[in-house]
Amino acid sequence: MATTREKHPDVVDPPAEDGNYQTERLAEFGGIIVAGFAAAVVLLYAFARLANEVLEQETTAMDAAALQFLQQFASPQLTTTAQLISLMGSEAVVVIGAILLAVLGWQRRWGAAVMLVLVTAGAQILNDILKELFHRTRPAPVTGFLDAQQFSFPSGHAMVAAAFYIYIAFLAWRLRLVHGWWRGVLVVALVVLVLLIGIARIYLEAHYLSDVIAGYLAGFLWADAVMLGSRVLTLRTHKRLRPRTLNR
Repeated sequence: MATTREKHPDVVDPPAEDGNYQTERLAEFGGIIVAGFAAAVVLLYAFARLANEVLEQETTAMDAAALQFLQQFASPQLTTTAQLISLMGSEAVVVIGAILLAVLGWQRRWGAAVMLVLVTAGAQILNDILKELFHRTRPAPVTGFLDAQQFSFPSGHAMVAAAFYIYIAFLAWRLRLVHGWWRGVLVVALVVLVLLIGIARIYLEAHYLSDVIAGYLAGFLWADAVMLGSRVLTLRTHKRLRPRTLNR
């Protein structure tokens, strides 16, 4: 009876080193998936608890204190700066996202491009849905293209910024867009930017502190879910492509 190798002479067994590498990769994937899932559980619990406190009006004192604290620094120059920072969570996301899509498309990184769209557009859509559910009035009235944008909880700028810039940090780290200690600097800078966007929204009386915190939690949760799903799909793809043939 012919053996598998005689029937398929082009099939080669992976060397022992490759087997060890595959094992290490699977362990890495497993660690990432477990950590991502744990983070999602923590974020979801924190968001649910905060949302309940908002509905019970238990955050009123905290929100008022945060707004009062920031308003004591109010000045025309600071207001202009806050407005510019706030743009980094709205219009700038569209511009930067379009540039990144063009770069990723030119590099034929289609998976990363699809994830970028999913993270950003998904965060905005989810935010609109959550605002419709909670119907929380803003500190100061605003007008929006969608009725949901007139509401406050959770902050759309904070949520979209958290999802978008954290995913950019993930891309920069994963694809090694920058090297060495610059990777750490970029990640820290993006996190600081996300925090400043939230502070700017409170200063401009567009949101309460609890709105911003909820936006961060929901944005991180959404980005984590998308990245976790991507890693799972990547793991399944690696498993399917594990048999190798010569001259392929």
